[in-house]
Amino acid sequence: MRLLPVLFLFGSTLLPVAQAQVLIRVLQDNVVIPVANGGTVPVTGRGVGLAKPVTVSITYTGATSLAFPQSPTLLGSPDFTITSAPPLNAVLGPNQSLSLQLSFLPTSGEQSVAALDYNFIEAGAQTQPDAPPAPSRPGLVSIILNALTPQFSLNYVLALDNNAVGVPPGGVLQFTDTPVSSPTLANVVLANLGSGPGRLLAASVSGEDFDLIGLPLLPAALASGGNLQFQLRYRPSQPGNDEGTLTLSFEGGATYNVNLRGRAISSFLSYELILPEGPPQSLLPNQVISLPPTRVSESTTVFIRFRNVSAFTLALNGVALSGAAFQLSDLPLFPLNLAPGQQRTFAIIFTPAQAGRPTGRLQIGNDSFDLEGQAIGPILTYSYRSPAGESNVPPLGEVVFPQVPVGQSSPVQFTIRNTGTAPAPIVSASIVSNGRPVFTLQDPPALPTAIEPGSSLTFNLRFQPLATGITSASLRINTDAFVLSGNGTQPEPLPSYTFQGPSSVQPFQQPTIGLTLAAPYPVALAGTLTLSSESESFVSDPSVLFVTGGTVASFSIPAGATRAVFSNGANELRFQTGSVAGAIIVAPSFATASGFDLTPENRPTFRAALPASAPVLLNLSADSRTVNSFILRAVGYSTTRSLSSITLSFTGRPGFNFNTTEFTADITSNSFLWFSSPASATFGGQFVAQIPIFLASSDNAPTATPPIQALGSVTVKISNARGESQTLTLALQ
Repeated sequence: MRLLPVLFLFGSTLLPVAQAQVLIRVLQDNVVIPVANGGTVPVTGRGVGLAKPVTVSITYTGATSLAFPQSPTLLGSPDFTITSAPPLNAVLGPNQSLSLQLSFLPTSGEQSVAALDYNFIEAGAQTQPDAPPAPSRPGLVSIILNALTPQFSLNYVLALDNNAVGVPPGGVLQFTDTPVSSPTLANVVLANLGSGPGRLLAASVSGEDFDLIGLPLLPAALASGGNLQFQLRYRPSQPGNDEGTLTLSFEGGATYNVNLRGRAISSFLSYELILPEGPPQSLLPNQVISLPPTRVSESTTVFIRFRNVSAFTLALNGVALSGAAFQLSDLPLFPLNLAPGQQRTFAIIFTPAQAGRPTGRLQIGNDSFDLEGQAIGPILTYSYRSPAGESNVPPLGEVVFPQVPVGQSSPVQFTIRNTGTAPAPIVSASIVSNGRPVFTLQDPPALPTAIEPGSSLTFNLRFQPLATGITSASLRINTDAFVLSGNGTQPEPLPSYTFQGPSSVQPFQQPTIGLTLAAPYPVALAGTLTLSSESESFVSDPSVLFVTGGTVASFSIPAGATRAVFSNGANELRFQTGSVAGAIIVAPSFATASGFDLTPENRPTFRAALPASAPVLLNLSADSRTVNSFILRAVGYSTTRSLSSITLSFTGRPGFNFNTTEFTADITSNSFLWFSSPASATFGGQFVAQIPIFLASSDNAPTATPPIQALGSVTVKISNARGESQTLTLALQ
C-alpha cells in the first residue's frame, strides 16, 4: 500500500497559491464534487479491470490571467492515468475553465492513491494606471485521488464433504454425483475482499436442473470485508451430465460468472431382484418391480439385494414399504452405515387377499420403486339396471328400486360379473327381510354355479310394496350383502262401484247380489262383503246369511276387470232374507292382493228392505188325536214378530151338524210371551201356535159316531196389527 505522506512531501516543495484564485471540481458517476486546492477526492472503483472516467475542472476566479506552461502530472498509483489534458501554455482569463480527463483502471481491490499536480503562472495585477503591473506569481493546482475498489470472490461448500472450494470468475462449481430426482445443495459465500463497498444488483442461474435458493432481497450492499450467503441446488431429472451458469451482476457493470457442472446418476446404490426361479434381475430407482403371479391367500417371496457403488460410506435410515399385499422380511438393522462395495439383502413377501393387480411402493434411502403383483383368483363386481340406467353397486351398497304405487311392482335386473382370472363360485342367492316379503327373486339361477372369467350371471329382482313409504331388505350373494330399498307410493284411488240386487225382498227368499267397478283397476283386488240387518222389532233374524254360510263373503276383481268374482266362481252371490221386517245391508271392503286397504272412508252400501206385513200361515197339522180331541198346530211367521188373534172355522162331515162353527181367540199375550223370549230370537218371525180342540156329541148311544169322526175340516187364519193372514184349511178325514 502506498503511503500518503510521501505524496504530501512532493507537494510541500512547491509554493502555495491563494485558494481563492482557482475553483476545482471533480465529476464522476454524473456527480460534481467541489475540492479545495490540495484537498482529497474519494473515488469509487467499478471493479477490478473496469475503467472509470474522472473529470477534473479548473476555473480561474482571479482578475488577471492564469497560464499553464507545463503538462499536468500524476504521482502515485499507476491505476490512474491522464487520458486528455489541455494544450501547453493554456491561458485562463477571469472565470474561464479548462478540464482534464482521468481514468481509473484498478488492477486489484487494494486502495489506490495518486496526486494530480498542474503548475501555473498568474499574471500580476496593475495597481496604478501609470504604474507597471505587479510581477507574475507561480502556483500549483494539486488534488489527492483516493480510490477504493470492491473485489469479489466466491466459494462454496457441498454438504457431502464440507470442504470449502473457491471459484474464480469463469471457473467451475462442480457438484458431486447426484441421484436422479434427489437434490444436492451447495452453500455459496460471496465475499467482498476489496477496499471499497459494492452492491449486488442481480443473480440468475441457467440450466433447468439448477436453482437458486435462499437469495436475499436484491440489490444487496456488501461492505469491504462483508459477505452474502445463498444456496445452489442441483436436482437432475434424468441420468447424464448437466451444465449451467451462475451470473452475478454488480453496480458499476461488473459481473461474476461461474460455470455449473453436475452429473446425474441413478443412485449411489445398485439393486438386484432375486426371484424364486431364474437369474437375478438388475433394478433402477423408479422402476416397477413385478412380482410373480400368485394365487389369492397364497404367498410368494422375492429378495432385494443392494450394494454401495459410491466412493464413500452411505448412511441408510431404513426401508419403507406400502401396500396391503406386501410385507418386508429379513431386514438388516438400521440405521445402517454401508461402506463402499458392501451389500445387504432383504425379502418382500407377496400375499394377495383378492384377485387383481395390487400395487405398492418400496423406499430404500432416497430411492423408490413401484411394486406390482398379479393375484390369481376371481373378482366379482355387481351392478343393477333400472329404468334410470345401469348402476354399479359394491357389497353393502344400496340397490334402489323405482318407486311404485302399492299393489303394483317394479323390477330391476341384477348382474354379477367375474373380472378376475379364475372361476367364481356362486353358492347362494337369497333375500332376507322382516315380515311379509316385498322383494322377490324372479327366475333365480340354479345354484351352486360358477361364473367363468370374463362372464356374468343375471337375474331379476322385483319390488311389490305392501304399504306406502320406504321398505328395505337384504340381498345375500355368498357372503356379500346388499341393501334393497324401495318406496311404495299411494295407489290410484278406487273407482266408484255399484251393487246389483233387489231393493226390496220378501221373507225366506234367496235373491242375488253383485258388485261392479265403474272403471277397471290396474291391479288385482281382494275384498269382502259383510251382511247385516236392521230389524224393526229390535231383534235381527239370524237366518239372514249368505248361501255360502256366514255373514262374510270374499270376492276378487282381477287386474283390469270391473266385476267381482265370488268363491263359487260366479259374478253373483245369493243371500237369505229371513222373516223379520227391516233392512238387509251389505257393506264392501277393498284391498290390494298384498293387503293394502283401499276401502273408501264413506263407502256406499247395499240395502234391501223387507217390509212389515200381515202374518203368513205356512202349515196346519192335527196332533195327539183322541175320539173327542186333538191339538191343532199352526206354523207361520210374522215379520213384525207380533200376533193379535187367531180364528178357527170348523166344517162337519155330511150328516153332522155343529152348534158353533167359528171361534176367535185373543193371542196377544201369548204372542208377546213368545216373541220376547230369548228362545224366539233364533227363529226370527217364525212361530208355532198349538191349540187344543175338545169335541162333545149330543148322541150318547153306544153306536153313536165319535165326535172326531164327525169333523170334516178346520180353517185357520191369524192376524196382527198389519192385517189378517191368508186362510189355511186342514182336512181331518
